[in-house]
Amino acid sequence: MSIRKGTAEEYILEWRSLCLSSGGIDIADLQELEDYLRREINSLTALGLSEEEAFLIGVKRLEDLPSLSAAFQKTNSRGFWQRLLPEPAPAEVHQNQERDWVLPVCLAIFAGLLTQLPKLFGIGFREDSAFFLKNLSLFVLPFVAVFFATKRQISRRAAAFITMTFGLSILLMNRHPFAESSQTMLLSSIHLPLFLWLITGLAYTGSEWRSVSRRMDFLRFTGELFVYTTLFLCGVVVISGLTSLLFSAIGIDAAGHILQSFAVPTAVGAPIIAAYFADRRRHVVENFAPILARIFAPLLLCVLTVFLGVLVFQGTNLMMDRSLLIGLDLLLILVLGIVFYTLSTRKGTPRPQMYDWISLLLILTPLIIDGIALSAIISRLSSYGISPNKLAALGENILIFINLAGLALLFVRFFRGRIAFSDLERWQSWLLPLYALWLGLVGLGFPLIFSFQ
Repeated sequence: MSIRKGTAEEYILEWRSLCLSSGGIDIADLQELEDYLRREINSLTALGLSEEEAFLIGVKRLEDLPSLSAAFQKTNSRGFWQRLLPEPAPAEVHQNQERDWVLPVCLAIFAGLLTQLPKLFGIGFREDSAFFLKNLSLFVLPFVAVFFATKRQISRRAAAFITMTFGLSILLMNRHPFAESSQTMLLSSIHLPLFLWLITGLAYTGSEWRSVSRRMDFLRFTGELFVYTTLFLCGVVVISGLTSLLFSAIGIDAAGHILQSFAVPTAVGAPIIAAYFADRRRHVVENFAPILARIFAPLLLCVLTVFLGVLVFQGTNLMMDRSLLIGLDLLLILVLGIVFYTLSTRKGTPRPQMYDWISLLLILTPLIIDGIALSAIISRLSSYGISPNKLAALGENILIFINLAGLALLFVRFFRGRIAFSDLERWQSWLLPLYALWLGLVGLGFPLIFSFQ
């Protein structure tokens, strides 16, 4: 895809016009950006590049220049590229739309049919819930990965790595001799889907998996996918419930059959279709999902503040209350998810906004709670010894504490004008591989380390 043909001066004039129309940028900042851009174009054309190529590279380099990055963010570069690059011809758009839906629909149907395969071996959804608990994500995520790997046309090396990871996960989860009521089986069932989702992120980001902006795009997409999937699953629940009610009204108990033959296959296919919509029709959910995050973040902050006050006032001993510790970890994960999404969807000027202060408070409050939970987990380890659950909780709480503490420090520096907001995004994107390593260790390694107990 190339920009509209013209001279370097025409490119710069159009770029300047788009920057001014985006609003929120000072003339002095814009002039500084333009001077730098002109120098880059001159130096690149001197090396033999065309004016078109030099302009594209020069604008891209503005994003990576520390002294100008804050000013450049004001131009809303994502919108700039969308407006500067020409849209495909209408016929091409129509043709792509005709084809795009075929692959995700086929994958969703195949994933749904695959859930019926265990019935051939006498494995029922109700009778063998442990099997579906271990494999539920494996009925879904490989197909989402195939969808994006095909769409992004990822390299053979990346495709081989993703395929081997999913294959190993399927093999180990179904060949591990888990004991009954096994701690490691439950840990694997919880952590493996999260690990495989981050692996799916390699297919989503394609060849740009090292890029900070593409990793943040993946976090943003994750939030949007969650919204779409939730809406689809609500529809599945309503249809299943009404169908069961209609059959029961004529004296037929069809609940079990509806569950296994309709609800489960449809629920498995829903995230695949949701991934297509979240990726294809992003402009719809981009206006909706951030609003939800901005509504629930202050509410969650109020809940956390009240809970922290009650926790301190009552002097609750977390060391003796395992259920409360588990609840705290789930709450921290929820907070982290909202923080991830709000960071990835932040728009506007690079200067601090009112909502940034709410984000900082939403980070500081769970940071204190996480510190209390960490001390309780360490106390339980010293008193009762090592177990898979306690070690997994310790690692996760340490990662979350590092994540939140780093964000808090960076937010303070951002408010003081020391860094750009992109530095917070960079910090968050750097931590994603660490999360993947820990989730993979717990999901695949803990059963072996703790002898499947």
